[in-house]
Amino acid sequence: MSARRISVLSAAVAAIALPLLSAPAATAAPVSHAALVAAAPKGCYVTASSAMLRSKASTSSTAVGITYRGNRCSEKGYDYHGGYGWTKVTMTTGNATGKTGWIRDDLLHTMAEDIPTCIPEDESCHS
Repeated sequence: MSARRISVLSAAVAAIALPLLSAPAATAAPVSHAALVAAAPKGCYVTASSAMLRSKASTSSTAVGITYRGNRCSEKGYDYHGGYGWTKVTMTTGNATGKTGWIRDDLLHTMAEDIPTCIPEDESCHS
């Protein structure tokens, strides 16, 4: 898993955990880091002015569509190829709605990027 993806997952965990941590200690149930990550939203959207939707996680693979800034997607998988992180997506809005393919991570924002990183010193992350 790339460092960027881990940072994103950590930010999402914080967003979910904050309301849990603000509850009175007597009523707060322990929640594992894995449970918080699993509960995080799985959506994404294009941040670049345009991005090619590709058949494989490679800039040399066939383009199956083009997406534009703000088009939304759902995440299906991840890969690292050719010096780039890639996310397999199904487009949910825009001109490529319904198409599935790969988009470079630097052209997308994923909800996983909003989950904070679990650090070794934080015992609550490892329960």
